[in-house]
Amino acid sequence: MAETTVRKNKGFTLLELLIVSVIILALLSLSMPLFRGTFNDLELKEAVSNISKLITFAQEKAIIDRRIYKISFDYTAGRYQLLRIEGEGQNIEFMSPKDRFGRVFYISRGIEVEGDSSQILFYPDGHCDNGDSKNVTLTLKNRNNKIIRLATTGILGNVNIYEDER
Repeated sequence: MAETTVRKNKGFTLLELLIVSVIILALLSLSMPLFRGTFNDLELKEAVSNISKLITFAQEKAIIDRRIYKISFDYTAGRYQLLRIEGEGQNIEFMSPKDRFGRVFYISRGIEVEGDSSQILFYPDGHCDNGDSKNVTLTLKNRNNKIIRLATTGILGNVNIYEDER
């Protein structure tokens, strides 16, 4: 009869565990820059999407409520807010709506925002401008120098999104 050797101690040796640990650490260190770049790009796309949706919402609210709405941008602080016109005659001012869209929205710190105007006005007839009958363009740039531009068209108030190719 042939004798079979049976290994009584089942498990991994310390050397095997160390080798696997080193391989895992090497893979993680190589993939971290890729994850960081992807996260920055996703953050930029989310910011563009949020601003675009608020622009569309403001235009719809202006038409439905038959009031002028405005999105006000503070580029240095990286924030923006939806406001609506209140009052009549000489007592007109812009106030924030009393719903969740009236709050101040913040853009992630890793994203730079620039624009040719600090406001977009939305009128009950459906068009929008910056108060001087111009279209508004916003430029958002992330840490990877990826640039996305949002542009409104005054007649229909559409939002066009342009992504710069590298």
